[in-house]
Amino acid sequence: MLVALGMPVLIGGAGLGVDLAQWYMWKRELQYAVDQAAVAGAWARADSATESSYVTRAQQEFNANLSVIEDFTVSPTIALANWAGGSNNSVAVSATAGKALPFSNFLTGRQATIYAYAQASFNEGTTFTSCLIAVDDDEDGAITIGGNASLTAGCGMAALSDDPNAIIANGNPTVQAGWILARGGIDDWFDTNTDDVIMENMDGLYDPFEHLTPPNPTESQVARTYSCSSTAGSTIADVREATTVNYDYFKGSNKSNATPYIYGSPKPDTTSSDFTYGQAVSSSTQAGSVTSTSAAWTQVSGSGSNKIWERRTTTITRTYSNVTTSGGTLAGSLSPGTYTNIHVGCRTTFATGVYIIDGGGIDITGQYEVTGSNVMFVLKNGAYIKIRGGADVNLTAIQASDLIARGVAAEDANKLAGMLVFEDRQSGGSSRNDINGNSNTVLNGTIYFPVSNVTFSGTASVTSQCLMIAANTITLTGTTDMSTFCPSGSSEDTTVANIAAKVRLVA
Repeated sequence: MLVALGMPVLIGGAGLGVDLAQWYMWKRELQYAVDQAAVAGAWARADSATESSYVTRAQQEFNANLSVIEDFTVSPTIALANWAGGSNNSVAVSATAGKALPFSNFLTGRQATIYAYAQASFNEGTTFTSCLIAVDDDEDGAITIGGNASLTAGCGMAALSDDPNAIIANGNPTVQAGWILARGGIDDWFDTNTDDVIMENMDGLYDPFEHLTPPNPTESQVARTYSCSSTAGSTIADVREATTVNYDYFKGSNKSNATPYIYGSPKPDTTSSDFTYGQAVSSSTQAGSVTSTSAAWTQVSGSGSNKIWERRTTTITRTYSNVTTSGGTLAGSLSPGTYTNIHVGCRTTFATGVYIIDGGGIDITGQYEVTGSNVMFVLKNGAYIKIRGGADVNLTAIQASDLIARGVAAEDANKLAGMLVFEDRQSGGSSRNDINGNSNTVLNGTIYFPVSNVTFSGTASVTSQCLMIAANTITLTGTTDMSTFCPSGSSEDTTVANIAAKVRLVA
């Protein structure tokens, strides 16, 4: 009788145990599927190139992790959600699975339904560029802005120093850098006196040029001296100018992350040419071709991550022939080679090529015109460069084609293209680098002093290339006015930090 009375309990317990085991297995599989879906959707949202496809990615991952409950699971609900005070900074996924089991359905008259929920937060990856970089790893005041200096270019500055005072301000400067980055600390002055993005104690900052080696072409190894002599004062040449305009299209939320795109109504590429006999040209003009390229970006349609951008690339090639000169004033004309000192004492022209300054320095001063197109200055054994107010300076950095023509390997030439001043890391360093220019000081290219400091106390501008200043330490003082680091339509693209995207399962 006792066995008979206990059988319903025994059979019911066994049946309930079997059903509970099934429910538990369903719950584990369903929870794992929504967890993986939320993480996949968050990773998609963390990249601007894939952010619009987060629902598709989450659904794919959800389906890929179903097995036992695949046939009776309801499609998941996938949506953006707020997390930790943020707005739409996470992906939430929920789903249900239900099926009638013999014992529980007999007792309750309905099927059991299992519910699972997951939420994954995300932070987009970020790339930082900068036009002002101090590369010393532990210097106090690696970047110092003082006096009445004005830095309003909005192209960013960065210090690799881990010192608590890596970037400091003295005096009453004006700063609108856009973003200020440091491996160490940043003066509180910037928090209260600028609207810039401040990121201190930052990981991932690096010297973008640390793996480069200065070139040493054969023609640059010839020992030479600088002198002034009577040269022609006016120069004419036959000039052929060919202009090519190309249109390319990209898709993305902004220019920096846009990817190539096939646009339905592209503009046709155009080519035109013009020829002029006896045109007046610069006294530094040499027979041959000079090519310049500029790009302008325009949004032509779309919004958000679906913006369509048109990049108009204009390439102008000027070919000079029959170059002749007449008249004359005191002037200096330099060829690539190795110099101990170049103390400018007259109107001076640097021919295209690499100039090695060994142990001395370049001192540009006085009321002299100094020009150089497609040049690079390599500083060795403590060599320095000084540009002082009063001089009319127009220097443009060397290009890859010029380096290749001088025997530099193409891979190295492409990396060195755009370098105007390159200090050898074995130089020993110098404290005499000083740029105190005026409104007629034009510097196009990268100025790199990995072991020396540089002081800016004047003005400088650009015409054809962005100006990048990277040095061991940088001081902006006096009445420095740095407001233009890039010509119109261009932006600095030298990367100094990459912050990886982050995804975290939070619920």
